[in-house]
Amino acid sequence: MKLDICSVVPAGRDATWALVMDIPKAATCIPGIKEVTPDGEGRFQATMQARVGPMGMTLNGTITIVSQNAEAGEAHFLVEAGDKRVGGGVKTNMSMKVTAQSDNETELEIVSDTTFMGRLGELGQPIIRRKARNTLEDFSKNLSKLLKAESE
Repeated sequence: MKLDICSVVPAGRDATWALVMDIPKAATCIPGIKEVTPDGEGRFQATMQARVGPMGMTLNGTITIVSQNAEAGEAHFLVEAGDKRVGGGVKTNMSMKVTAQSDNETELEIVSDTTFMGRLGELGQPIIRRKARNTLEDFSKNLSKLLKAESE
């Protein structure tokens, strides 16, 4: 399932880039994230609680920075997580790009391609797509709030 979210955040490009590349701090903007800890160079362990349709789950997995280019403002990530109790998991290839719109506004584009495995894959695309889109939109809104608070 592919999703593309584009938003404008109230901060300069450098501040936005610094925040999105601080994975533990940026992760606090994702609804349901309970814990993110470093696990080597460019790799993080993460726990997220989520509800998709009638199914509640705790996803445990990794976030890996596959590549990053600060000059271009682009980064690529691999997110892999699963819930053994539910018997399902996700694998997401994600890219993020920040582009200056002005001195205090930056466009943030997130493109994700997610594969759902096991029972998660059985829920149906409309339910999963809505949940995934809402999560990305909430991340963007929460990131904007955090950037605004840090600039004050």
